[in-house]
Amino acid sequence: MYAYVDETGNTGPNLFDEAQPDFITAALMSLDNFDDVYGERVRRLAQRVGEKALHANELGLVKIEQVSPDLLDLVKYSDVRLFLSRVDKMYLGTTKIVDTIFDSGENLAVPWQSYNFRALRLLLVFKVVHLLDKDLVKCFWAALMESNKVEAYRAYVIACEALRGRVDLLPDQRSRQIISEALQWAIENPEAIYFHSDSKLARQGHLPNTVAFLNLLDGIEGQSKLWGRQVKRIYHDRQMEFKKSLELWYELFSKAAPGPRFFPGGDRRLVRRVFEGEFAMATDDDSPGIQVVDIVLWLFRRVTKRKELGPKSTRLMHHVFRYARYDDFSFETIDRELTETVERLYSTPITEEQMQKGRELLDLSESRRQQRMQEYAEKKLLDASKKVVEEDAP
Repeated sequence: MYAYVDETGNTGPNLFDEAQPDFITAALMSLDNFDDVYGERVRRLAQRVGEKALHANELGLVKIEQVSPDLLDLVKYSDVRLFLSRVDKMYLGTTKIVDTIFDSGENLAVPWQSYNFRALRLLLVFKVVHLLDKDLVKCFWAALMESNKVEAYRAYVIACEALRGRVDLLPDQRSRQIISEALQWAIENPEAIYFHSDSKLARQGHLPNTVAFLNLLDGIEGQSKLWGRQVKRIYHDRQMEFKKSLELWYELFSKAAPGPRFFPGGDRRLVRRVFEGEFAMATDDDSPGIQVVDIVLWLFRRVTKRKELGPKSTRLMHHVFRYARYDDFSFETIDRELTETVERLYSTPITEEQMQKGRELLDLSESRRQQRMQEYAEKKLLDASKKVVEEDAP
């Protein structure tokens, strides 16, 4: 199978462009090489409306409305499938704060279960959101993107201190305790938190482009399994700014070892995606498949902005939505997930034996948390003493 990928909403490291609050990428997936088999049909369609290629921004709604019936026929005839991935940029910025400061593997003041159980981690995200405004998220994001290590950690500590100053806004005492202690430890031990990336390529790994791309690989892999066909090639609309970053992530996932890997909270997941496929950059001028994706993305963005479509393009999108799969990285999605999880938990009876076991596990977690913090403090003090001795030695 083949996949043709395009994207919209790219603002690079500028996460806070109010005109483009989300980043969306989409893949058209075909059992055949769509460009070879249907390319001439797409080119004739463009010529019919006086264009050399189908570029949504150049066509506008009037011409897209004219070509939509033929595009609908083509999508049906070719039996392609689409996958769309949306990243809410403000949600991304918030989750970066949580993943950086509250990862119990690095911040030893964070109770293990608060970060490693998904439901509790999502709840933590909403608790932290309650303390944030856009300026504070901007401050943290600028620190994350900072190339100078000293400046990055300086700004990181300032962001943590600002966040700690708002903890009293939380409505419950336990959340105030957990978040306050975590922030205090992060401020006092910044060297323990992996925050700064030396290379530009590594820093680009935080951007919505990368997050959406990895979600997209999941979608392509899923369709590959449904069809029982190996991914032969992925054509991505030429993206020179992030070319190396996308190629690196593709290489890492496509060449990953087979078999499941263990993740926090006991999750077992397969890492390898699109095994042995090829990844290539192509211009939309040269790829009719990418042109079709470009039209779908343009219409989809109008839908997300609640702008009207014409009746013909509406029928096209109805068909797309009927067969497309969609990944949404946003507050709305985790709100639904967390609500469903909490409702399920509250509706499930808990025995006294289970309650006692839970208390024992919490006591064990707290004991280990205190022990790890004590051991880290002792090691830090010992290292500082050794450094003083070495500096005083003749």
